[in-house]
This record gives sequence, C-alpha cells and structure tokens, in this order.
Amino acid sequence: MNEYVEFDLVVVGSGAAGLSAALAAAVAGARVVVLEKAPVIGGTTAMSGGCIWVPGHHRMGELGVSDSPEAAMDYIRAVSPDGWHNAEEPLWAAFVERAPEMLKFVEDHSPTRFTPNRDPDPYAEAAGGMAYGRNVSAAPIPAAVAGPWRDRIRPPTVAIRLNYEELVDTFFYANPKKWALRFAPRLIWRQLRDLRTRGNALTIGMLRGCMDHGAEVWADTAATRLVVAGGAVTGVEVTRGGTPMTLTARKGVVLASGGFEWNAEMMAEHFPGPVEWTASPATNTGDGQRMALEAGAELDHMDQALIMGTTPVMYEGRLQGLPAADYFLPHTMIVNRLGRRFVNEKQMNIGLAFAEIDPATGTPRHLPAWRIFDGQFAAKYPHALPKKSVPDNHFQADSLEALAAMIGVDPAGLAATAERFSGFARAGVDEDFGRGASIWDKNRGGDPAHTPNPTLGTIEQPPFYAMPFKASFLGTKGGARTDARARALRPDGTPIPGLYAAGNAMANCFGSKGVGAGTTLGPCLTWGYIAGCDAAGRAD
Repeated sequence: MNEYVEFDLVVVGSGAAGLSAALAAAVAGARVVVLEKAPVIGGTTAMSGGCIWVPGHHRMGELGVSDSPEAAMDYIRAVSPDGWHNAEEPLWAAFVERAPEMLKFVEDHSPTRFTPNRDPDPYAEAAGGMAYGRNVSAAPIPAAVAGPWRDRIRPPTVAIRLNYEELVDTFFYANPKKWALRFAPRLIWRQLRDLRTRGNALTIGMLRGCMDHGAEVWADTAATRLVVAGGAVTGVEVTRGGTPMTLTARKGVVLASGGFEWNAEMMAEHFPGPVEWTASPATNTGDGQRMALEAGAELDHMDQALIMGTTPVMYEGRLQGLPAADYFLPHTMIVNRLGRRFVNEKQMNIGLAFAEIDPATGTPRHLPAWRIFDGQFAAKYPHALPKKSVPDNHFQADSLEALAAMIGVDPAGLAATAERFSGFARAGVDEDFGRGASIWDKNRGGDPAHTPNPTLGTIEQPPFYAMPFKASFLGTKGGARTDARARALRPDGTPIPGLYAAGNAMANCFGSKGVGAGTTLGPCLTWGYIAGCDAAGRAD
C-alpha cells in the first residue's frame, strides 16, 4: 500500500545544491525533507575538492582584496561563450547578487566556516578578472558534527586531510613529501579528531545546519516521478527501503539530483565518444532531468559538462577518475594520435578540447589522447608517474619512436612535437598554446622551483613514459531550464508552479567553460539557496 506523507518542500539530492535549498527553506520555517538515493550523504560534493567561486564574498578582506558586482558581471560577460548573454544575463545577475548573501547565510546558520584561498580566476586578464580572491573552501570540521550521519558521509575518492588551500596555495603536487612533513602535526591532529576537509567538510557543516533547523534527511530513497496536478508540481513519488510512498510538497520540489554522467543512453545522445573513469557517484543517472522533462520542463545545455584530466583509482569496487593536477608539472605534455599537442594543458576545463568533433566521423577529433613524460619527470615527480597496477595505463620505452609504436601514435609526429615543445621549455614561452603565460597558469599547479617557466620542461631524456589521458566526466551541466528564481520553465518560458532545479540538475548558466575553479560548487550552493528561499515564501 502506498504511504502518503506531507512536507512543505521536498529536496531531491543531498549535495551542495540540495543541502543549500533545504537549509534556506528550513531556516524560513518550512518543513523540509532531503531525499538521497544512495545510502550515503553528499553526492559529488562530498567527493570534491570543495572549492567555491563566489564573487564579492565577505571573506575577501582577509586577503586584502575587494570586488564589485560590476566587475564580476564584466568578467562573466567577457569569458562566457558567444551569444550566451542573450539567455543567461538574468541568471548571471541573480548569481552575482545572491552568491555573497548565500555564503554569509550558510556561516550564520550552520557550523560551516569558509576560508579564502589564492586561486586566480582562470581568465584573470579579462575585464573584471581577479588574480585571486573569489574562491573559498569550507574549513576542516569534526565528523562528529554530522551526528547520526557521521559514518554515512560519502567518502572522497582518496582520503587526505588537507584542505583545498593547503593543496593549491602551496603547489603541493610539485613536492608532496616536503609539504606532508610540514603539515604532519596538523595531519596527526586531524586524524586524532577525525576532522574532515574539502567537500566532506562542506557536506558535514551544511547537513548539521539542516538538521539543527528541523529538516529531515532520508537516505536509500529514490525519487521516481513528480506528482503533477492542474499543471503544478504538488509532490513526488519515491521508493524508500523498497516501500513506495507519495510525498506531498505544499510549497514545491527542488530537483538537485546531480548530472547524468552515469546514464549510458543519455551520454551516448549528448556526448558521443568514449566515456571512461567517470569521477562522480554512480547514482548520478539523470533522475532529475528525466522527471523534469516528464513534468513539462524544457531541458537545455545538455551538451555541457565539467571534464578534467584524471588518474585512475578504485572507488566502490570499480575504476574511477580522480581529478589530477600533476599534468600541470614540467616535463609532460598531452598529444593526440598524430603525436601532436592540441591544447594548453593548463586550461581549466580541458574537456573543451575533447569536445571538438571531427565532422567526417562524428567522433571526438583528439581522442584517444596521451600524456607523455620523460626521465626528468620521473626523477623529480615519481609520485605522479602512471600506475603500473592499472591495466594499459603505464607504457615505457627508451625512445619516443618506440613509445609511439607501443601506444599507436605517429612516431615522427611525436618526436617532432617533443623537440618543438622542448625548445619552448628552454625559452620559457609556449608559442603554440601559451602554456605558462597567464596568471592562472603561473599560479595554479606547476612547480615554482622550475625555471624559466614553472609549467614547461623539456621532454628529451629517456626513459620515456605514456599513459592514456581520459576524457573523464566530473559532472554534466545540462538540465531543466530555469529563471532567475530557480523555477523550472516550460518550453514557452512560463514557470511550472512548484518545480525548482539547482546544481547539475539545472541548465547551468556558465556551461562547460566555467569562470573559476569553484564554478560548480559556487552556483550549486547559490541556486539551491535561491530555490529554497523562493519556495519557502511561496503561498500554499
């Protein structure tokens, strides 16, 4: 028998967008439930590095910098895809206005505390760009803060108790032994107290805030269908522990269920080509997108995604991708099957290069792609060498030509590219793709001890190494089209009463390119907050 339960707001998904929506609505006095399909809480957020891009946030003064809404809008307009302003300008303006408000709200109503870092805007030279200041991350927090959920927070792909700024601001990946020794006392302390960092810290703090303000959290609960009556969304059908239930949502439903990168059918339609080493929870199967479409919403930006370079790790019994920073280091480059470079390896969302389709074949032009290293890289950064334990992940030869033959790359092309790249490295200037020239390139990743350019190094000393460079999805960015109040829209542009979308379940107004290292979590938190505030104020 179907059981009926009444709430004011039902939030589908327990990542940053869902918890932000729940916190905002619960603080406003709404009766809220957060649904999570998995047995653990946090979604992609809990696995993430935890960086959050928020222009004009209240912690900027700690770094001695300031921002303005006008500068943030100038920057977003300058770096966004051509033509996007026609549809996205109202959403950009809403984000710039509400994001700082959201960040202060989270600190005021949860144990979460934010720490600014020195990550630059990836296009800092553009109008309104900043060399640093717009990114924050959640400070370390005891796991015990999660109370009954302490052991049910989704674990990160690799358990490391350093926070985002401790990894990025120090160029940790260039010399992990040095920094691990320096951080040893705090790492021991955090281990003893079970202090969580990065995405786990953000999840725990916001979850505690939701619980403290009366929100319920249901894990192992799959949302299956939205209930629509008279053109409005009035609830959602779920399965909880094998029992079907219908939840009434007097003020609405927020879809914050993440992307669809684990839905093979949807991926084949929107992202033709190989999909390997996906770097998000396997529960991201497009439930929110499907339910929104069934309820009459328009889906948009379904071809947008966050795609990064990753290294393979075992997670939940399968190989998955772990976002990597070691390909920013000197003495390594990325090539295609012709042995040619095709991208600035330091580009923030390197997946844009993989999205280029060959019109003759309809498949990605530059895949398969390969990371190439030499003996200098192996000597300086042995921690970053490809793992032999992963099948078909580690190739080694005494010459570039022999290496090319092993991996199916044009030998002459690879040798010529390495020679040209080595010349750029000696001069400190990449004449082909500008690697190491921008503020982003110089100040994020790389090896500050390496000269004349911290991210360029010759590739000329044997042995030579290769590993496949996978097009790894951290999250798709398409979903229900929304207005500036996070309300889901029909194809005619009218809002569907009672239906909201946030995070990777909405049509992301920044798209694949992004505007900062934290332009997944920043908008996720902000649009969840906007949705929760709007829904809580909606008349029953």
